[in-house]
Amino acid sequence: MSDFDVQGFLTGLRGMDHSALATPHDGLTYVPDEIGGVPVEWTVPDGVATDPEAAFMYVHGGGYVAGAPEACRLATSRIALGLGVRVIAPDYRLAPEHPFPAAHEDLLAIYRELITAQGVHPEKFAVAGDSAGGSLAVSLIADARDSGLPMPACGMLNSPFSDVALNSPSLDDPVRNLHSIPRGLVEALTGAFLSSGGVHPRDPRHSPIYRDLAGLTPLLIQVAGHDVCHDDGVRLAAKAREAGVDVTFTEYPTSEHIFIVWGSMQYVDGAIVDNALDPEPPRRAAQEMVEFARRHLATLGEPATGIALEI
Repeated sequence: MSDFDVQGFLTGLRGMDHSALATPHDGLTYVPDEIGGVPVEWTVPDGVATDPEAAFMYVHGGGYVAGAPEACRLATSRIALGLGVRVIAPDYRLAPEHPFPAAHEDLLAIYRELITAQGVHPEKFAVAGDSAGGSLAVSLIADARDSGLPMPACGMLNSPFSDVALNSPSLDDPVRNLHSIPRGLVEALTGAFLSSGGVHPRDPRHSPIYRDLAGLTPLLIQVAGHDVCHDDGVRLAAKAREAGVDVTFTEYPTSEHIFIVWGSMQYVDGAIVDNALDPEPPRRAAQEMVEFARRHLATLGEPATGIALEI
């Protein structure tokens, strides 16, 4: 990809209309804020006395070079309603303008401020994410461990993109390449991410498949059958289990990459369109995250029932 037009690719990707994914949902308030010097969006359930000691972080994907918190509102809204807690979505810095490890530093800065200055208890804090955001989520847990901070209570990953070195066999699966995210797009995202120079494709911070995962808190890993990054999740689950981590692994065989945020939408030829994909797997994936978080977080309040099923 020596002649790859990084800027042209990024301009097209970042200019994509994602308004269909950013639809506000009833029963919630979306609040812009800044935590640890990083812009964030809070998703707060209405009519619920949310626990000020509890929070849930959801990290958007986009290959470390694109994406936005509001594009994840389907997932953040369902989780906020299901748990009855505040969900924080970071607008972390993107590469290559802000080279690795800028995004990792942003997440750790947010987490540090939440638990040291804003009264959030680590045992009541969970972190989740999709694609690159899934790898950022597991890396936040490991970064907290390595920084001497108490770790979040658990992590949840949807379609994790966990190997920037592109060594997962599913990337070359011809059937999985028939769907919305083919290998060529993954290569383009990786090329843009690495274009700042000086970043090793196997750096364990952005590619947790190569990281020491020993001692991490429980992980939920959700993979999609129609996804070239399928084996990133399979390999990461195996790596974590080998390290002694409590891993729950779930496969959604007819779903596509980051289905938890797409709902019935699909990425087609550089646009987000409603192709009336089955909306039930995204609902189940969000509900699975809610149930997993409830098992591993300290006591929380009651969920905002009655509205969540309508989303």
